[in-house]
Amino acid sequence: MPKVSVIVPVYNGEQYLTEAVGSIRKQTMTDIEIILVNDQSTDNSAEICDQLKNEDDRIKVIHLEKNLGICGARNRGMSEAEGEYVAFCDNDDFFLTTLIEDNYSIAKKTEADMVKFGRKLIDVDSNDKVLREKETPLKKASGFNEQTKMDHYFYMKSKGLLMNVWNGIYRLALIKEENIFFNEFMRYGSEDADFSYRYFMAAKTIAVNPKAYYIHYRRDASSTSRKFNENKIESMMLASRSEAEIFDRMEKTPEVKARIIIEINKLIMNMYTQQLFHRDNPMTVKEKVSFLNTVKKNEHLNYYLDKETKKELAKIKRKHLPFSLAFSNNWMMLAYVILKGQFMLNNEKW
Repeated sequence: MPKVSVIVPVYNGEQYLTEAVGSIRKQTMTDIEIILVNDQSTDNSAEICDQLKNEDDRIKVIHLEKNLGICGARNRGMSEAEGEYVAFCDNDDFFLTTLIEDNYSIAKKTEADMVKFGRKLIDVDSNDKVLREKETPLKKASGFNEQTKMDHYFYMKSKGLLMNVWNGIYRLALIKEENIFFNEFMRYGSEDADFSYRYFMAAKTIAVNPKAYYIHYRRDASSTSRKFNENKIESMMLASRSEAEIFDRMEKTPEVKARIIIEINKLIMNMYTQQLFHRDNPMTVKEKVSFLNTVKKNEHLNYYLDKETKKELAKIKRKHLPFSLAFSNNWMMLAYVILKGQFMLNNEKW
């Protein structure tokens, strides 16, 4: 049995696929399997997958009979994986050479179900010109067990450790025992967060390695995070339900309630800045304002701002107060204006 199975969903990745897989083949730990799942690519990706398989007997290739999307491709890969742990790589990203060895070693030493590590994010334009780079700001190694992990949830979330799956390795047996597969409805984003929330709930031991090992590229032409799609909004709502199950397990002190409100606010802000304010969104202003009422109809996203929670919110993140007051009091036009103002001030431009 290989120690780690690396699952690579492949869709029209001919430009970067060989280099991406090459970074996995060059790992210092060689006892691995690489599963390439070709999701009905229309370019030369299928041929490249087969050629790579011929070059390295650690590579398995699965050619899907129909397009399943990234979630379906990953699920098929996990169903055929034989490793003790699984890792994920997008077909245009890269592993640093000791990613598997270092993090598998931590997993074994700590008996961790999940090891999360840092990543380097690189934004590039359509000509592959680097626009900006950002590395996960982690300073020290840490570990949590079933009793302490809830106390550190907001820390892990704030460091981006629960928003993606490629910055971690995961015990495969737990995935299968708890049926923690990707939600195949999610075709255009939030699938990683949804998986991470559910895996966090199931994991008994979690380790955090502060070093960055994964290089993730956001490309202007291909990144789904840059495009408008109603499925993206629905997927964000679905992922929020998985996160709400984590919140349900927490002791509701004023501080915890304030931090939950901050996460709900961030979700709403992301839905607006990434999707509702997108130039391709056909919704009218009236419909965009009304959407806040739709959000609030979801019990897990509706909140009441009592005096003590308001005090804690001001202490932790005062800038959230105006929106929180407007949203909690159903002043939706004001809440919308605040969201629009933040979008105008902070919107990333290519």
